[in-house]
Amino acid sequence: MSSGARILAVAVVLALGVAGCDKVGRGDGKQAPSAPTARAEERQGASQPVSKERTEERGAVTRLRVPNGGIQPQAVADANGTLHLIYFKGENAGAGDLFYVRRDAGKERFSEPIRINSRPNSACAAGSVRGGQIALGKGGRVHVVWNGVGSDYARMNDAGTAFEEQRNLMRQTNHADGGCTVAADDAGNVYVVWHGHLKGDDGEDQRKVWLARSTGDGETFAPEAPAWKEPTGVCACCSTRAFADHKGVVYLLYRSATAKVNRDTYLLVSDDRGQTFQQALVHKWKVPG
Repeated sequence: MSSGARILAVAVVLALGVAGCDKVGRGDGKQAPSAPTARAEERQGASQPVSKERTEERGAVTRLRVPNGGIQPQAVADANGTLHLIYFKGENAGAGDLFYVRRDAGKERFSEPIRINSRPNSACAAGSVRGGQIALGKGGRVHVVWNGVGSDYARMNDAGTAFEEQRNLMRQTNHADGGCTVAADDAGNVYVVWHGHLKGDDGEDQRKVWLARSTGDGETFAPEAPAWKEPTGVCACCSTRAFADHKGVVYLLYRSATAKVNRDTYLLVSDDRGQTFQQALVHKWKVPG
């Protein structure tokens, strides 16, 4: 697949995870579409409607209630059909806990919950973008990140019975907001991504997307580094999303912040397991000043 086609396919999926800016609910709709967006619209116009029979063949959508009264769930399914679910629970949205459960294929009940954060009440559910995010890595190991002490990370232990002690991966950055995100692959690479400031910087236009990378299945991480050094800024109240495919290609999606009104969506793509990235402008958006 060409890089352009890959960007289109991944951007459609990841864009669903980028939350809107708090300043305005919608853009003015007057911006000309970028090249990737225009190509996507052409493809949409050429697509054919899906018949009822084809829809039924794919199976019905099943709605499930989050167990134990949890909120802000995030879920992934593995190749065996096992559903892995994390959720927040707590009386205070700014100081609660994250829990993990699983449901094997063909079963009706979830497993008993396992608390993810080792420090009690160190997770939050403030807004819709700062909660836990989950990824499955080598051997099906569960990796979780969230806004807590900083950009916090915890992984399932080797026995699959508990999570290891949580770690704040922010060493040279601060002012984490908008949540963090995690991606992992079958080779043991784990990518934790957030946006924030280099210590001493300030302002949305000085924010960057930061990447902490592990080649050892999350046992240790290299210090965070900017995923992209161009001065696009990052919208503080908007989330980021990361994904790693089975070939080891890494995708990062974020919303920029320039001239106080530009909230453009960018996609970063790495073919060398997160060492370098190429950037594509996916969508332009200008909010009222």
